[in-house]
Amino acid sequence: MSDKGMIGFYILEILDEHSSKERKLMQSDILAYLKKDYNIMVTRNTLSKYLKELREKGRVTGARGVYSVREFSNNEIAIMLNSVTAVKAVPNAEIQNIVKKLRSMAEPEERGKFCHSYYLSDLNHTDNGNVGTIINTIQRAIEDRKKLEITACGYNVDGELQQGKTYIVDPYYIVMEKSRAYLLCYSGREDVEPRRIDRMENVKIMKEKRMEICQIDRYKNRTFQIEEYMKEHIYMYSGESARITLKIRKSKIGDFIDWFGKEYRKIQEQEEYIIIQVKANVEAVYFWSLQYSRIAEVIAPEKLRKKIKEGAEEIVKMYE
Repeated sequence: MSDKGMIGFYILEILDEHSSKERKLMQSDILAYLKKDYNIMVTRNTLSKYLKELREKGRVTGARGVYSVREFSNNEIAIMLNSVTAVKAVPNAEIQNIVKKLRSMAEPEERGKFCHSYYLSDLNHTDNGNVGTIINTIQRAIEDRKKLEITACGYNVDGELQQGKTYIVDPYYIVMEKSRAYLLCYSGREDVEPRRIDRMENVKIMKEKRMEICQIDRYKNRTFQIEEYMKEHIYMYSGESARITLKIRKSKIGDFIDWFGKEYRKIQEQEEYIIIQVKANVEAVYFWSLQYSRIAEVIAPEKLRKKIKEGAEEIVKMYE
């Protein structure tokens, strides 16, 4: 295809790069950019035909002077930039590339406002450069309903990634939790369990069909609900979930909601405290309770309460 056949695309590139509602381009401006950047010369009539087609497709707008219709507003781009830079499961170099692309989608006069807001070098992004390829392979395995062979990796004491063991799982979902990407899969235990994707060195799609979730004993008589699973497993620990009763300072209930959501049952309300019940992963509540011991107390089950007490005693001994 000759450059002439790309004129419509080049016009869009020029408008995306140089135009905005406050900075409209006249036909003479576009003709000048076509000549300067692409060494293409067309008549005003030809340019008018292209602009008419682009208006009809909703790609450009404006009467006296035209500008590009942006797919995302500056506020939406800022939200995406904040979100993507917080994703620790993606390597720093890849994050920088995504940030560059997102900035280019903003209006020209707004791009500079994003340049000083996102510092990546100090954020704890993964060192695993294979994450993108691994996610794509996992997605194909999920779509094809095939088993997945995973070669794990982990950090040594020098902070370097090294190869771990290899195992086979039945893959179901890719989920994000606390800025980390996880594969929800089955590996022969009682329940579906999460595996961190940035702790995988390599993955390979097997020929064998995976076991479906409805074939796992736990879900033969009830449907697996991913929303319910994610709410119960706030730290992405595997293991059982249970009805747990907690006593929490009323002024700090927001800290509980931040982690577990609003789907709890209020049992009793006191002057300073509220007693509630929630269904959650037992291991998750154990670690949450140690973290928030100043504002919350586990009342039941007794087995979990005892475990928290033992954990607290171990911490005290460590600091004595």
